[in-house]
Amino acid sequence: MPRPLIAGFVAVAISLFLAALSGLQGCAHVSAPRGGPPDTTPPSLVLVEPDSFAVVTEFRGSHGSVRFEFDEPISERNILGVVLMYPFDRRPDVDKGKRDLKVRPRIGWVDDRIYHIRIQPQLQDYFNNAIPDPIEHVVSTGLPIPDNRMIGVVYDRITGQVHRSARVDAVHLPDTLRYGLPADTSGRFTLARLPPGDYLAIGYEDVNNNLRADAFDRSDTIQVGLAADDSVTLEFRVFKHDTVGPVLSEVELLDSMMISLGFDGYLDPEAPVGVENVEIVSLPDSIPLAIDTVMHQSGYQAYQDSIREAEQARRDSLAAAEAAAAADTGGVAQEAAPPPTRRQAGREAPPAQEPAVAGPLPDQRIVAFLASPLPPGSYVARVSDIVNLSGLTGGGELEFEREAPEDETEEPPPQGEGAS
Repeated sequence: MPRPLIAGFVAVAISLFLAALSGLQGCAHVSAPRGGPPDTTPPSLVLVEPDSFAVVTEFRGSHGSVRFEFDEPISERNILGVVLMYPFDRRPDVDKGKRDLKVRPRIGWVDDRIYHIRIQPQLQDYFNNAIPDPIEHVVSTGLPIPDNRMIGVVYDRITGQVHRSARVDAVHLPDTLRYGLPADTSGRFTLARLPPGDYLAIGYEDVNNNLRADAFDRSDTIQVGLAADDSVTLEFRVFKHDTVGPVLSEVELLDSMMISLGFDGYLDPEAPVGVENVEIVSLPDSIPLAIDTVMHQSGYQAYQDSIREAEQARRDSLAAAEAAAAADTGGVAQEAAPPPTRRQAGREAPPAQEPAVAGPLPDQRIVAFLASPLPPGSYVARVSDIVNLSGLTGGGELEFEREAPEDETEEPPPQGEGAS
């Protein structure tokens, strides 16, 4: 072959290779179109086919899709991650056109099933303008679409505050079809238009973002019966579930008559505790000590608060009586400094955030009140049948010491002849 012809072939091959490489690089990065004024308006939905709440019996297997059309071109960025479809089995098939999305179940349409499609607010145009709110769409392949709903709030069981990044699933029984959605940033959710029947409703923290509750997720489960026109209110209190009962891990002497017993997990504050759950035995003679009462840490805290309030009320009463006596005698009562619990005007501290859920919060301690002061010496604390948040019972035993106070260990001064 002539040398000029070979050179021509080589030049053409290099040009084609460079053009292909440039095209690959261009596809790897989706950027805004150049030229013209900047676009700051997110895409707007202009048409959905078929309409929401439509019963579409011709959707079967891979035939048919729900089409969402927008008023401007939409970006390919993360397009498969922004579309969810329930009942959830896996991510749906999403075909993207210039201005539209066509969505269908990856496993195909099934007769007599209600489908929920949710487009997340991460969908955006080529100028990175994302839709402000999720798009919800419901269609059926045969079943009438009911007007029912599950509404409620997801709380953090430990703090009592609303959970700001929770999800809620409703698993239909017995076929285990799973519907769901994320709660909003106030922990609230509305899961509507579900097939009537019995459900296992699950509120959970989706740690690994796999759209299902795993054993390591903080969660709470409620059984729900839902009719076609029901509106059911749910309150989830999510926490990390234990697989074993609580174990005694610490003994702390609060004073000579109060012993705090710590555990390796959170206890159920509504499960009763009493003197039958705790035993304090002296060593080495194994003589049990009398216990007056046992309470959860929340009860102990309420007890301490009541003592402080009673003391403050006593001080206020004495101050009022002194002021009244001074007024009767014509004297001037010395103005007392305000108690430390009352703040000066203009120096108000922001109030502490109160738990959003009613009732006592869980803790990892109980407190035992002895019937008489604990003498110095060695002891063992035995605890049984203590219930944790998962409803499992446990306990354990630990040895501890009460050392003699310093004034009891000092040697008495010498007596007798020569003593001054």
